[in-house]
Amino acid sequence: MDVYLDPKETELVMGLLEHRLEGLQREIHHTDSRSFKAELKAEEALAQEVLAKLKTPAAMGI
Repeated sequence: MDVYLDPKETELVMGLLEHRLEGLQREIHHTDSRSFKAELKAEEALAQEVLAKLKTPAAMGI
């Protein structure tokens, strides 16, 4: 699936992902459940992948 975002939309999504990543890091640090921690780490990895894609020049229309 292709999604086209203008620069302001891209900036917004990147900010939301960065904010979520900060929250995930805190949740991972504070959870004791191995299975929940694994789920959080998987979500963190996916969010980092999406953020990396948004940061590439091609994704920003450059």
